[in-house]
Amino acid sequence: MGKRSLLAALAVLAVALAWHIYSGWGLVTLHVTDAPLGKVLASINRQGGIEIITNLDPSTPVTLDVYRVPPSEALDIVSVRTESSWRAGYLGAPARNAIDAALASFRASKPADGWSSYGNGGFGMVQPQSGQALDLRLVEWKPSGGGGLHELLAEASDKTGVFLAAPTDWKPTAKSPKPGPMERAAPDLFRQVGGVSREVFLLRGENLSDASAQPESRWRGGSWIGSTPRGDGRGGAQPGRDPERIAERVEAQIKLLPAEEQEKARAEAAEMRTFWQSVRELPEEERRAKAREFFNRPEVAERMEDRRLARDAKMTPTQRIERSRRYWERKIEAKKSGATQ
Repeated sequence: MGKRSLLAALAVLAVALAWHIYSGWGLVTLHVTDAPLGKVLASINRQGGIEIITNLDPSTPVTLDVYRVPPSEALDIVSVRTESSWRAGYLGAPARNAIDAALASFRASKPADGWSSYGNGGFGMVQPQSGQALDLRLVEWKPSGGGGLHELLAEASDKTGVFLAAPTDWKPTAKSPKPGPMERAAPDLFRQVGGVSREVFLLRGENLSDASAQPESRWRGGSWIGSTPRGDGRGGAQPGRDPERIAERVEAQIKLLPAEEQEKARAEAAEMRTFWQSVRELPEEERRAKAREFFNRPEVAERMEDRRLARDAKMTPTQRIERSRRYWERKIEAKKSGATQ
């Protein structure tokens, strides 16, 4: 091979290597068995360019086998295998030491006194057919206008599903933030009011009796950082309960799906919205009966089963066996209870 040919071949190899590195930039590859959680999260942090804060024991063994997945997906698998929950979030404050203190409380599983948080009841309402977790940092927020910081944080969380928190007594006002993905819009909002912010992924251990509980149900009990305001004290809507905001959140998250999945997702979301609107004013018992009937429809039940199977695929074989065991134990207990009544 001549000198020119050799140089050309080396140039091609260099380009191929550079592309290989660039194409995997920000993605996570990990092949570990019973590795300490602390080391696993450190590797996800480093490869994915994110910061994960957790209250779990760093020595917890974790098995993970992923190749070039987004950090949100790697973290989602870790959360399933540690029976925990996670959120993408932004904390803002007048000074960095206040954020450090709030996160230290979270690590110690203690409440962050003097903080208010938004998004404890929020979650990803859309799931790709692949079952891969959405990165809600990319969800676009379209603010309705300016106002007080906490009102804007509540609106942003309602419309995106992203977790947001700030000191309760920090009450500046802001002009209407520029629309955009939350990874840019949230820091911009805190910067506009003269504060600082920090993007974090929170991974919290749960004491769940049923490890198969869906992630959305895990967020409904208790606050993660600080208190969670509920309404305005005058019968105002609770965070995440405004139908218009929920519709905006669903549409914003649908836009993160592959293009070929978006039309179907919109149709399913419209079907769900129409159903809940139709039963909203019914008595509780009748509403429950209608809900059972709706979710037992073959096409709806199939969609729910597909989502469950996608979630189950992230479990270890041992977890799936244990989940099935608990399921059948509950079925037996229910039959016994029915027989004794």
